[in-house]
Amino acid sequence: MWTVKSEHGRLHAVLIQDSTEQLWTKKFPFAGIESNTHYVSRDPHAQMEPGHREWLQLPKILEDEGVQVFEVKSMVTKILEDATLAEREQMVEDVWDGMPKMPDPETVTVDDFFWGYPSKPYYDAETDRVVLPDHRRVAWTYTRDTSFTTQVGTVICNMRRYSRRYEPRIVKLCYEYDPVLSRNVEIVYDANDNEGVYSEPPCVEGGDTHIVDEETIAIGVGQRSTVTGVVETAKRLFDVDTDGDLKYVCAVNLADYPAVDYMHLDVTINYPDKGKALVMPYVYDTELVDDYPSKKLLLKTLEAVREQSEAHGRPMEPLVHPDHFRNLGRTSVYVNKDGIPELMKVELSLLDFLVKEGKLEKDGFIYVGGLSEKENDVEHLLETMMEQSRGASNIVTIKPGVIIGYDRNRRTNQELRDHGVEVKEWSSSYLDLLGGPHCSTSPLWRDA
Repeated sequence: MWTVKSEHGRLHAVLIQDSTEQLWTKKFPFAGIESNTHYVSRDPHAQMEPGHREWLQLPKILEDEGVQVFEVKSMVTKILEDATLAEREQMVEDVWDGMPKMPDPETVTVDDFFWGYPSKPYYDAETDRVVLPDHRRVAWTYTRDTSFTTQVGTVICNMRRYSRRYEPRIVKLCYEYDPVLSRNVEIVYDANDNEGVYSEPPCVEGGDTHIVDEETIAIGVGQRSTVTGVVETAKRLFDVDTDGDLKYVCAVNLADYPAVDYMHLDVTINYPDKGKALVMPYVYDTELVDDYPSKKLLLKTLEAVREQSEAHGRPMEPLVHPDHFRNLGRTSVYVNKDGIPELMKVELSLLDFLVKEGKLEKDGFIYVGGLSEKENDVEHLLETMMEQSRGASNIVTIKPGVIIGYDRNRRTNQELRDHGVEVKEWSSSYLDLLGGPHCSTSPLWRDA
């Protein structure tokens, strides 16, 4: 069985998804709401074809480094071509469960799976109405979010964002029907199968999940994953961990809406090598990392922005509040107590927990945008946050000391190089600003 035992060990196999067309096309060009899955409010893309050519650099970089690449849409296409009628019937039932209308298993197409059914909107003259696809199924290139593989098996995610809630069903088909993945990947938990009664949805997403090392998983809690989702995931992972390899599952507090650039854990920290971390400055608290730029400056800057906005009579609600960041990084550490997650302690910061446990070196921190030469440098804070918003922290490690990062983040990439990390730059001028290399890759098999 393939497992993932770190974020920085050699990567052997990865899941990616070529959905770039959906980043540019087939969206309603007027304002909607989150439940309208045909509308995306942020669409900064310049041209589709150059963007797709840039995206294709990702599998090439990975394959050139010896990584086995599995692409979702091509797998689903082959699965559908080779499926028996009984298998098609089961796939349609699994994917369209709960929907008012499902396609005919004999004629269902790959576009139906990816775009919904029907796959294109049309005018029905008989009823004098426009018929829309049931939902957008697989709208993004970000396979990290919909499933993740751990030290003990693979988890199918329960997505909190309405427009992405059906993506895990498509990805699950790959694990179940692809001849290679079905032999090598064991699904140990589908977070969509929970039938309990909860005060919040039991959501867990792969972008929030870090396989820190052989014994540690960190899961961010904020806009996407919930505490209930973390605890339910920990229950299942501890239960199947018969060898007792998994020691810690950590719930890490994140900033909440509208701090959209901090929606997943992987936009604040990643791991380019053993003992090293690429970290967003100004957002964590720490008592152990001496040179970490203080969160106080960020909170004071946000206070100033709100005060100025209020003085000018501008609406306040959409603005980020200092309180959204005040507890970012606070970490609840769960251990395995007879297969049940038991809260062992609460740490001020994920950074401090990892340093105390010897999982990060005190001098192993690399900062997005580098370090300022003076204290309380607001200009440096703003420049750093700009790089972060362009995916600077969202790197993926191919092997220890070798990462893929967006080329647009020159300061951060240079800082990585100054710390001995090889940066393979991914051209990104036509790609969207909603994710990065880490979001776009879901490791299936990785060494400790």
